[in-house]
Amino acid sequence: MAYVDSKLVESQLNGSFEARDISMKKYLELAKALVTKFAAFEIKQIPRHRNKKADALSKLASLIYDHFTKMVMVEVLERKSTDEVTLMATITEEEDCWMSPFIQYLNEGTLPDDKLEARRIRMRAPMYHFQDGILYRKSFTEPYLRCVGPMQANEIIQEMHEGAYSTHSGYRTIVSRIKRMGYFWPHMYRDTYDLIVIARHVRYMLLSTYLPSTT
Repeated sequence: MAYVDSKLVESQLNGSFEARDISMKKYLELAKALVTKFAAFEIKQIPRHRNKKADALSKLASLIYDHFTKMVMVEVLERKSTDEVTLMATITEEEDCWMSPFIQYLNEGTLPDDKLEARRIRMRAPMYHFQDGILYRKSFTEPYLRCVGPMQANEIIQEMHEGAYSTHSGYRTIVSRIKRMGYFWPHMYRDTYDLIVIARHVRYMLLSTYLPSTT
């Protein structure tokens, strides 16, 4: 059951109105594609006088008071949902990694022989979703994140730090950008720290070794 504040949207999705605007047609096609995934679907327009709370909540995004951030989570959409998303090309894992037990359990229902490991996989499996050969990390406030293995993670970190998307930011900032790009793996902060901060320290030590002394 979907509730909307627009009579136009309700009528277009029900088929009583026709979408003529190009942008609106894209949204309508996307909405109809999502509707087919439900066994039953109904959309209903809510009158304005019954929609005051939702309307007030939607306007909080235009406010910048600090105390609101502790009460309401506001998501800023950086692109339209109808825009095609181009994912960064990543390399393929050659061996089993942390994703393998989750994929086997979600796809085949099989668990590791070790009881403790099997219990861990069973408890954490609801946090993941497996579809079309890809494992995703679920999120309540963000889109699903595509899970990657260690080789892919290393490639993504290097691309974010030194490649076309590089900003040479701190490791926490880089992890945040990686999540916004739609990727996830366990220990993201630790791996990014190891690859960036420690590598930076090693380069500094090497430079200090070969540079002439100023004393």
